[in-house]
Amino acid sequence: MRSFRDVEQLPVFGEKNPKSGLRKRIGRVSDVLLHPAENRVVGFVVSRPDILFLIQRKDRLLALDRVRVLEDRIVVNGSQAWGKAAAKRLGFTWDKSVIWVGMPVVTKSGSKLGYVRDGVFDPEDGSLNGIGLTGGLTADVTLGTKDLPATLLVGFDGESVVVSNDVFAIESEGSAAAAAGRGAAVAQEGARKAAVASTKAAKTAAAYGKSAVRVAAKSQTTKKTLGFLKSMRDQIVDAAGWPDEEDEDKKKRG
Repeated sequence: MRSFRDVEQLPVFGEKNPKSGLRKRIGRVSDVLLHPAENRVVGFVVSRPDILFLIQRKDRLLALDRVRVLEDRIVVNGSQAWGKAAAKRLGFTWDKSVIWVGMPVVTKSGSKLGYVRDGVFDPEDGSLNGIGLTGGLTADVTLGTKDLPATLLVGFDGESVVVSNDVFAIESEGSAAAAAGRGAAVAQEGARKAAVASTKAAKTAAAYGKSAVRVAAKSQTTKKTLGFLKSMRDQIVDAAGWPDEEDEDKKKRG
């Protein structure tokens, strides 16, 4: 099992070069993508390095079923792993896939619980093992955080991650109220603070590096003035390639 936070920032390497046997580094994972209608991870947003620290390159979308998630990196393993080709093979469009981290979480009855702070999934098939909730920094200190098993997940309804009403039977972990032993009065005060924090969704979620209502979408078209430069840049990169970490390691060893 791996967590969303665990795989974010892992370097991503392409398929092996048939001649050298080495893999070219593509970029780093910036987000984990979930299926628009099913509770499972389907891929990753891969951020690529800027050209000369000046010109941004578009993110690439990588399918989970065409990679191996290793301890310290992700490697591509198979064709039709990227972008439109992968989406067509998988049967959905990438712009409908969802980034759960930072998403609001509600029960089926409509109670607001906070936001997704992390998740745990099986890198083999993408199935979710559970998610972790945050109510914002203040609420987490007072009430603690909740970790919910996948059995309580209903799914994404287009605006929020919906969970079963059975969530109320789960105790929070690490709360100041429990540690101090002040009982229901402190818990009620914490709930009030959590309600206030929930009105500041973008700010509290930003503490975890995400927008409160962020979904994966196709990269925006860059300004026309950069179009020619980007085209030339990509041609150069395709011809010369990026510096390869494995090549560098080989040079150091040799």
